[in-house]
Amino acid sequence: LDGRPDNWAEQFNAIMCIVGITGIGALTLGLNHARAARQHRLEARTDMLTGLLNRRALFDSLSCERLAPGHAIVAFDLDRFKAINDQYGHAVGDEILRRFAEALRQNLREGDLAARTGGEEFLLVLRDASLQIATSTAERIRAIFAESHIDTAKGRLSATASAGVALVNGEGESFEDVLLRADTSLYRAKDGGRNRVVTGLQAVA
Repeated sequence: LDGRPDNWAEQFNAIMCIVGITGIGALTLGLNHARAARQHRLEARTDMLTGLLNRRALFDSLSCERLAPGHAIVAFDLDRFKAINDQYGHAVGDEILRRFAEALRQNLREGDLAARTGGEEFLLVLRDASLQIATSTAERIRAIFAESHIDTAKGRLSATASAGVALVNGEGESFEDVLLRADTSLYRAKDGGRNRVVTGLQAVA
């Protein structure tokens, strides 16, 4: 060829190439923005230490919901956690929290929710669960956690947790009402010696 081809077909191809490259760039940018937005939403709902839901995510999901009979809430609190942090350091304390979160995950069914709601406080929401199922699940989590241990510079460390169980009593009971009863049972577990599960009816050692 003596020179660059110059006709309507070549001009059309050049324009379409520019449009295609621009479109691919815009699509890639849009996908990156969407991916970043999803990641930010996930991070806003997740407790970064344990990977569980955080308090805000759980309460946003359930605070306006009227729970159905057969649902249950289990409130957990790690026993003497501040003393563990003070004696062994926060790195060991963080590992204790992760161990408990793993015990929760091992006992989740489809539709159940688990969240870290405070420093050493956790909530488990069980759907379609009888009082027996909710209590046995809480007891299983308590036992798994109590049997685990961490090797530290100061020796082997085990920790325990207390739990309070509350079952939804009637149609349309609010999340806050059931949570209050679970917390009351949890306080009874703490007052009764810790490392136990308490329901509105009985304690499971």
